[in-house]
Amino acid sequence: MINNNETSIRKKSKAKTGIKISSAILAIILLWLVLASILPLLNHKEVSQDYQASFHPADCYSDTPGTERVACIDDNKEALLCRLMLIENAKEEILLSTFDMKEDESGKDIMAALLQAADRGVQIKLLVDHATSVAHLSKSDCFKVLALHPNIEIKRYNPVQLFLPYKALLRLHDKTLVIDQTAYLLGGRNTYDLFLGDYSEIKNIDRELLVYQTEQDEHSSMTQLRDYFSEIWSLDCCKPYTIKKETDKMKNAKESLFARYEQIREAYAPAFTAPDWEAITMPANKITLLANPPEAVNKEPELWYSMVELMSQGEQIVCITPYIICSKRMYKDLTNLCRDNKEVAIITNAAESGANPFGCSDYLNQKKKIWQTGVDVYEFSGQHSLHTKTILIDQRMSIVGSFNMDMRSAYLDTELMLAVDCEALNKQLRDSAEEKIQASRLMNDDGQYEYGPLFQERTLSVSDKIKYTLLRILSPLIRHLL
Repeated sequence: MINNNETSIRKKSKAKTGIKISSAILAIILLWLVLASILPLLNHKEVSQDYQASFHPADCYSDTPGTERVACIDDNKEALLCRLMLIENAKEEILLSTFDMKEDESGKDIMAALLQAADRGVQIKLLVDHATSVAHLSKSDCFKVLALHPNIEIKRYNPVQLFLPYKALLRLHDKTLVIDQTAYLLGGRNTYDLFLGDYSEIKNIDRELLVYQTEQDEHSSMTQLRDYFSEIWSLDCCKPYTIKKETDKMKNAKESLFARYEQIREAYAPAFTAPDWEAITMPANKITLLANPPEAVNKEPELWYSMVELMSQGEQIVCITPYIICSKRMYKDLTNLCRDNKEVAIITNAAESGANPFGCSDYLNQKKKIWQTGVDVYEFSGQHSLHTKTILIDQRMSIVGSFNMDMRSAYLDTELMLAVDCEALNKQLRDSAEEKIQASRLMNDDGQYEYGPLFQERTLSVSDKIKYTLLRILSPLIRHLL
């Protein structure tokens, strides 16, 4: 006869065995998720011969003024007012694409303006990244109000696929706002308080371009951008976001958006008047849209290739980027540019002041390798963190948009940049770059830093030091995904 003691021992043994099996299964699943996320994107593609043959740097230049004018928007409050102005003056259609949007103060300002535009009959298409919209908008009643409106269509780019986990790392990084055939914004700002308005003490320094089309032109950047939006909107990986019925919370949210519209109309009155486009913009010889392939795939780095080809035509090059995470190909391209006796400078965040811990930790690991390419790296430390993406080539060409100098922008995400042939804009952006250099430090040939007069000395907190130490160990395994 088996006594109670033996029965208890057997039950405990079975329980332990069950826990071990469950733990093993869980470990296998986690390992599969990690490997299935990392390995498929490890191989970097090369740009096809067809694309190389199709891109000619000279096509981005013109000797006479074109049909489009341009202005630079560097101030966050001005960026919010410019969005409100564009939405208010849309007559037929608004195309809005954003990587990240939140229901915070500036986010609600934009939603209120969009709702009012839809109410007056403007057709609106809103494209958001799926991962960030789930994270930040899934519980937003204001966002649901927009989705329910008959004049507003919302799609989300590349929903997460459980059995293809690497797909979750392929994101929409575009930031554009187009009204009719008239004007558009394109740059690096997301749609929330860190980038828009004056609601937050913590801000990101960013940049975008306002482009005004004086007359319709089938070769204009406006046409190129609208065609690009149509292409990405029609992709199978862009799924409609719909709301079937209105809840009491949504009714309250709608009323709050109507009230907010009246408030911002009063608070930001200049944004609700018809703009003098000629007065707020400057003539450009040529504006060209540069883009990554829009599909959610491991991409050929067409945008990076195009920018390198343009840089290869110049002698003095200044790049501004929040962080630098280069592939072997990107290192080689930078090295080749410097070997051709070009002056190449990169302005990026100092590790102590950057907002992206992955970018900062990778720079600490890789900075000697970056310096060995021959570029001068200015480590910026000003009042706020740098989020600007700009390339300046000699005195005419300026390239502005969403592309970070990292492998994610080169190979994984959708990205847009504008190549603008305009001396006046280039001069304005070079003056701005010089201000950032004054707030930066540069490593000299003797290994000592030279500090600009506006450099703000910062030290990492204990928690940041621990975080960066851990990331410096872990990030080399996944730096192609950062």
